[in-house]
Amino acid sequence: MSREDVYSAVEAMVRRWDGLRIVGTRNFRCGDAQVPGQARRWVVDVLCVHDVPGELLETVELLVSEVVTNSFLYSDSGSDPDGLITVGVGIGRGMIYIEVIDPGSLVNVPAMRPAEDEDLGGRGLAWVNQLSDGWGTDYDPEIGRALWFHLAWNHAPH
Repeated sequence: MSREDVYSAVEAMVRRWDGLRIVGTRNFRCGDAQVPGQARRWVVDVLCVHDVPGELLETVELLVSEVVTNSFLYSDSGSDPDGLITVGVGIGRGMIYIEVIDPGSLVNVPAMRPAEDEDLGGRGLAWVNQLSDGWGTDYDPEIGRALWFHLAWNHAPH
């Protein structure tokens, strides 16, 4: 994604997240297999500033790893060493919202797929479905695919 595409992605995120406060956005270059871990640590750091409790942070950490890995493996960004994904973090309306934006893929659409016991992968979105309070995808041909989830968090700001 170009810089203009990134700004458009963030603007689209603001429209989808009407009423939320975006507390962080960051781009990650897909040419590095460490991207899911980097994104996970960054999101946790952002949320720690807002006093998110440890147990909820552990769930966020797992789910961020899954959605970023999904983007890294299955979007067109993941196959491009210079490809970018954008991770956004928002809070408000009693929720924590996480969104990952990538260019999408002409052949892969995020969906839960059955996994056999011996399969090493294929459970990420099932975990997102099980552990989050909601998740989904949005697609804009100019920006790409957004995969998002939210978790309940009743936080009273100081």
